[in-house]
Amino acid sequence: MEKERKVILVIFFLAVCLILSSCGVFMETIPAGKILSPESNDHFVTINDIRYHYREYPGAGTDILLIHGFGSSTYTWEQVAPILSDAGYHVWALDMKGFGWSDKPRGDDYDPVTLAKEVNTWLKVMGIERPVLVGNSLGGMIGIIMAVDHPENVDRLILIDAHGYHQKKPLIIRVMNSGLGAFVTKWTFGKWLVKGNLDMVFFDRKLVTDERIDAYYDRLRTEGARDAQTAVSRAIMEYATDPYIEKLSVISAPTLIIWGEEDHWIPVEHGYQFQKDIPGADLKVIPECGHIPQEERPETTAQLIQAFVK
Repeated sequence: MEKERKVILVIFFLAVCLILSSCGVFMETIPAGKILSPESNDHFVTINDIRYHYREYPGAGTDILLIHGFGSSTYTWEQVAPILSDAGYHVWALDMKGFGWSDKPRGDDYDPVTLAKEVNTWLKVMGIERPVLVGNSLGGMIGIIMAVDHPENVDRLILIDAHGYHQKKPLIIRVMNSGLGAFVTKWTFGKWLVKGNLDMVFFDRKLVTDERIDAYYDRLRTEGARDAQTAVSRAIMEYATDPYIEKLSVISAPTLIIWGEEDHWIPVEHGYQFQKDIPGADLKVIPECGHIPQEERPETTAQLIQAFVK
């Protein structure tokens, strides 16, 4: 009996070690400022002591700035950006503070209004004037804030499944906003959590490949990433952007709205509401597509952007 008890304890100990080894507390952190497998279009610029990572796809035509959503990065545009660049546009994709390969300073403000101000500063430092702003999810809200506060800096606005109106927030944001948020992100974070979230934002789950999971996972294991995502999720829950939703009618930039019809994070009804509230806005709904059309239907998304910019 004593021998069996020891065997059971050993098996239990090994099982716990196996579970914990795939979780956040045992995860190898990628140091700030390091990019895994950098390419020639990967760059850093330091602004106010914060290193911002961005990708540049040169072109002689109009500047287009691509802004990612919550938990995402420049990776989300890696299929769309080359299509736009090949069409002659000068394409930029930015990792906002707290995301991707950019710095994630602890204790900083990560609310959408602050992030939008920092995006505007980045544009000034880079010398980019009046770009077409393309934003997905949280990035769409950043675009709205820019179009309201800095209309002189926005040539056209493209919202892709944009955050803004009140709704029941996605599960991951509600969990990270709870008192157990730090525990969840630091102790249970792993590829399983990344895969679970991607399964929710894609209509076609066959597209949730190991390569895609790794791309998100690697950026979310950079120094300070989980603390930053917790801070962003709490800021989103506070609805500090309500004043901007109330000012949608003042947006003067020509606006295109793109929406995945099967978006389970932000329903397509929000797309129709944006079309109603933003003067002259056009809405294009992509069937059999979820929350991130730029990854699920990149060719269609790029074609819609090109047609609108022309």
